[in-house]
Amino acid sequence: MSALREMIERCLLCGQAGAVLYSVLSDRLETDATGFGLQRCAACHCVWLSPRPTREELPSFYPSDYYAYDAPEVAGQRMGVVRGARDTLRRLILSEVLGYTHLGSRSRWASFAGKLLGGMPFLRRRAAFGWGEFCPPYVPHGRLLDVGCGAASYLARMRELGWEVQGVDLSRDAARVARERYGIPVEVGMLAEARFSDNRFDVITMSHVIEHVPDPLAYLAECRRILAPGGRLIVRTPNLGGFASWLFGKNWMALDPPRHLVLFTPATLRACVERSGFRVLRERSDPAMASFNAQMSLFIGRQGHARGLMYVANTGLLARAIGLIERALLPVWRWAGNELRLVAVKP
Repeated sequence: MSALREMIERCLLCGQAGAVLYSVLSDRLETDATGFGLQRCAACHCVWLSPRPTREELPSFYPSDYYAYDAPEVAGQRMGVVRGARDTLRRLILSEVLGYTHLGSRSRWASFAGKLLGGMPFLRRRAAFGWGEFCPPYVPHGRLLDVGCGAASYLARMRELGWEVQGVDLSRDAARVARERYGIPVEVGMLAEARFSDNRFDVITMSHVIEHVPDPLAYLAECRRILAPGGRLIVRTPNLGGFASWLFGKNWMALDPPRHLVLFTPATLRACVERSGFRVLRERSDPAMASFNAQMSLFIGRQGHARGLMYVANTGLLARAIGLIERALLPVWRWAGNELRLVAVKP
């Protein structure tokens, strides 16, 4: 075991002793590092990495070409100048359904059309770029912070929709790309190191971030401090209680040692958010990238790792079938999806 590894013997949520869930885990996606393990709390069932990297060692597991930093280009696709029926419909729906009135028209016809079209779930999802909760109701002159923003393509789009945006990320390379490509300010480091003022933001988004932080309760407490009263916290994270986790077990891609330090079930995620002082508005599971995750998990099961295979061109028939099964289970098992999504508010 590396001298830089630390043991975490107590649950990060309730403080109870943990028991070994998986031992002798390696990094299956980025490096050849090994010597990690997962422990599970017998009381609340939270799962955490132990042994795990120290704060000083963590950045070494996020190389400059880490997949989350390779964001698509969106500059030049501004909402105010796009053409075509699709974009007109998008503006109408966002204006009437999510409060982006500055994008719409003041005519009665436009208002009626936006409400009518926005009442169709498929069109409403498409209008919100397929982001679901991550396209929140608009707050005039609102400030939005994306924690773990990577190269900030998401923030660039939200700025086009009218938000004042800012990001935080561990990667200096990702922050540089965000500044150079989009002109978006990104603080480098952990959230608390940014030292934002109290009540600064109206929305904080954390997309696949909370599983990467050493102390999720402290991280969420910091989110609560810098959120304005009534502000929204929007989180998504791998679902340890979902179908893919059950099916693949130790080979599930989303275990992702050593980057994923804490893994959540629906119950433990809700408990973590509520103990940090938030009120949960809604939560659900989602089959986002189900076939891709299945393909990567199958690679891990067959050869012990999936390094160099992150950008697989096509998923195989078995992976696609597993993805379809996951989606088919949702009507009868609401937590089947491989991803958890939660929206909470600061009281």
